[in-house]
Amino acid sequence: MKSIYKYCFAAVASAGLLASCAKKDLLDPTVVRSLNEELTFGDSVRTMAFVTSIYSELGANSFNSRYGNGGSLAEGSDESVSRLFGATQAWVPLMIGTLNATRTTPYEKVYNNGWNNIRRVNTFLKNFGKLPLAGETKNQLLGEVKFLRAWYFWTMVQHFGGLPLIGDKLYTLDDTILEPRASYADCIDYLVKELDEAADLVVAPTEQRPEDYGRVNKGFCMGLKARILLNAASKLYNGGQESIASAAQKPLVGYMDNKPERWTTAREAAEALINTGWYSLVENGTAGKGFYDLFIERKNSEFIFPAMAGQNRTMEANFLPRSRNGNVNGCPSLNAAKRFGMNNGLPITDQNSGYDPANPFKDRDPRFKYTILNNGDKWRTNASSTAVPIWTHIGAETDGVDASLVYTGMFFRKFCSEATTGNGGSQTDRVMPIIRYADILLMYAEASIEEGQFEKAAEKIIMVRKRAGIKPGGDGRYGLKTSGDKAYWTSVIQNERAVELCLEDSRFWDVRRWKTAPVDLNTTIYRLMITKVADNQWTYAELPVDKNPIRVFQSLHYFFPLPMAEVMKNTAMVQNPGY
Repeated sequence: MKSIYKYCFAAVASAGLLASCAKKDLLDPTVVRSLNEELTFGDSVRTMAFVTSIYSELGANSFNSRYGNGGSLAEGSDESVSRLFGATQAWVPLMIGTLNATRTTPYEKVYNNGWNNIRRVNTFLKNFGKLPLAGETKNQLLGEVKFLRAWYFWTMVQHFGGLPLIGDKLYTLDDTILEPRASYADCIDYLVKELDEAADLVVAPTEQRPEDYGRVNKGFCMGLKARILLNAASKLYNGGQESIASAAQKPLVGYMDNKPERWTTAREAAEALINTGWYSLVENGTAGKGFYDLFIERKNSEFIFPAMAGQNRTMEANFLPRSRNGNVNGCPSLNAAKRFGMNNGLPITDQNSGYDPANPFKDRDPRFKYTILNNGDKWRTNASSTAVPIWTHIGAETDGVDASLVYTGMFFRKFCSEATTGNGGSQTDRVMPIIRYADILLMYAEASIEEGQFEKAAEKIIMVRKRAGIKPGGDGRYGLKTSGDKAYWTSVIQNERAVELCLEDSRFWDVRRWKTAPVDLNTTIYRLMITKVADNQWTYAELPVDKNPIRVFQSLHYFFPLPMAEVMKNTAMVQNPGY
């Protein structure tokens, strides 16, 4: 192992093995046991299986973490609390600010997965000319792998900043490689170019065969491009490097200048996707119910970039209370719950909102009840499909806030099917929405705010709030003021994203790119302590959680450290600021 790329060789072998095994040819042990490019790419079925294998880790850096132990990016921000807090948990550094370049932590998975899959793509490209496929199919696959390479590279850039741009290169175990990191600006240019080229090769979602759902189409490419450009325009990257970065490090973690027109580029990318008419918000006529339903539907009009997850009860097993046979691996913080406003669109801190701290669940934004299960909310049990209340107050049997595994007095409902418990009821044919239409609308709105086009932003925010079930009010503005104050609109869009995209791995990155993390993530995490006074009478207190109440964020945490072993092997690699 002479360079950062060498360990990828074994991963390519495993990808090829998967491809050669995908067609269950039990009489061909030679194919099953060895990687052979000629066999893999000389057979159309094995070629398709090879490409499919590159899809397998699309959600591994985000949503799939939630399938394990509650150590996802939600717990790494201020959205969620994990019951599995402990010094041995690899993801704890995300929460308490102990990231370093030598300890095995979640960022190494991103790094390894990224380079492994880029090598898989480059292996495919090496063999592209001899694929036994029709031209149209070959072009579609070429577009798919170019998108996938861009996705994996982007996940690394988001974590680490600029990285070596190796293009289509394939290195061997005998190569000694001293590849320097490319600038952040060059990486963004490369990603945009790759996504534009991929979009030209793949079909539109309206032309995609039903059996190809989940494979790359033009919407994937345009959606990821919009996300990348929004990030690139944001404060952290748009000339906003921290002072701890050296002269050599600064171009690796952002643009060297601040150009407001980058917001226009981001807005135009989101607008281009909106104008296709391919996507729409899921609505079903009941206030806010479309917002809930979309997460338990395999396919709908809102998913732009879904990662396939198959039939399972995983989210229910991870998030539902113990009375519903859930493991409570993560539960919502009161910090996150208080960002949900009222059904008139006003924040609970607004004196005109109607919020009553003595009755905190009344008349809230409908997304509140569809994201969080609170005291008295109903859910089915294994014994009966009839929903009965969940009690989370102090002293409540099983699910009380003072009971084991109940840290905040609340549970996540988002992503959980009402027809399912942790181990009973029907399974959900599930996908994880990496990019969805509501996010694109909010990207457009945020970029418009930065351009000073506040009413353009309001138009898109109103669309999201209308679907959420918020009341239009007499002026039809769904709680939005008519204002020329940029600070007001910035607070609106930042909170709207926190509410709409809660538990979707958005906030972890949003507070970084906005550079609000020193305030938002240097914080105490709170829970809701509910005391029963009499039947249907309660008192409420806000107290720090008892397990992992403190979040710590420092300037060096804007980026993750490159694994020390990689920096030592490749002396041309500059480490990130602060590590």
